[in-house]
Amino acid sequence: RWYNAIVPLVVLVAISLLRMYFDGKQVILASGEDIATTFMNCASKCNSINCLIVGTSVSLVLTLVLIPVQRIMGVAKCAEYFVEGVKGMSEPIMILILAWSLGFAMNDIHTSEYIAGALGENMPVKYFPSLVCLIGYAMSYASGSAMGTQGIIFPLIVPVVVHLTSDTEIYVKTIAAAFSSTVFGNLCSPIADTTIASALFTNCPMVDHLKVMSTFCVPIAVLTILFGDLFVGMDLYPYYVSYLILIFIVATVFILFGRYPGRRSLFQVLLDEVRGIRRVKSDSSTESEVNERTALVGGDTI
Repeated sequence: RWYNAIVPLVVLVAISLLRMYFDGKQVILASGEDIATTFMNCASKCNSINCLIVGTSVSLVLTLVLIPVQRIMGVAKCAEYFVEGVKGMSEPIMILILAWSLGFAMNDIHTSEYIAGALGENMPVKYFPSLVCLIGYAMSYASGSAMGTQGIIFPLIVPVVVHLTSDTEIYVKTIAAAFSSTVFGNLCSPIADTTIASALFTNCPMVDHLKVMSTFCVPIAVLTILFGDLFVGMDLYPYYVSYLILIFIVATVFILFGRYPGRRSLFQVLLDEVRGIRRVKSDSSTESEVNERTALVGGDTI
């Protein structure tokens, strides 16, 4: 039943947002500052972790009530699935904790300052977003976690780019490259939780799933870093132009090489037509050569 999934989700979002508003409002009023109690101001002042915990807890309790009331399964079975879900989330949580620990350690030993000093003037800042994108690709593929990679990469690259330049546009491009590149490992890494879950839920062999995902993701990753991070970082064109270019390239490839099962793609049709024209020309030229040779032989005989 669809509402067994939708209702807890809506309650989760609603309770979390309401809690963020009232918690932030209480902080603003207690501070005595002359700040308007708008939602954005309240959300910036609230304790977001506590708000999300409250929303998640209410949504969980509602789910544990909805399922037994409808006699879909008993309370014991719901508790069993709850424990299984916690077990499934333990690995990503441990990755996040270790990533945060590594980020704090790098911050304490001033790793970012060392990298910035080592780069010095030898690193043109216009290439920094594309470099960050490559690092994000590699780290997310190795770890299999987008959020874990972000927990490692952000404490590292933000101080470096601030040290290298004061251009706010480079800041935005670098942070955008860090955000977007870390998703790559979630889709293509064999140890990513989303990859494993997708293969299990669809009953698809892991190798076949990785082949399919890599076929889509690797070309997109290459095009993105080339026409997006690199060229936009070099100020060859604005960011929205890169969207148009990438959409055009993807649409062209889809039209030329995409096909329905059991049918040929447009590229195959065009290729076969070109081969057919060449074959016809080749056959006609061969026939004309044979006629000429026959005529020559006949003339000699006469």
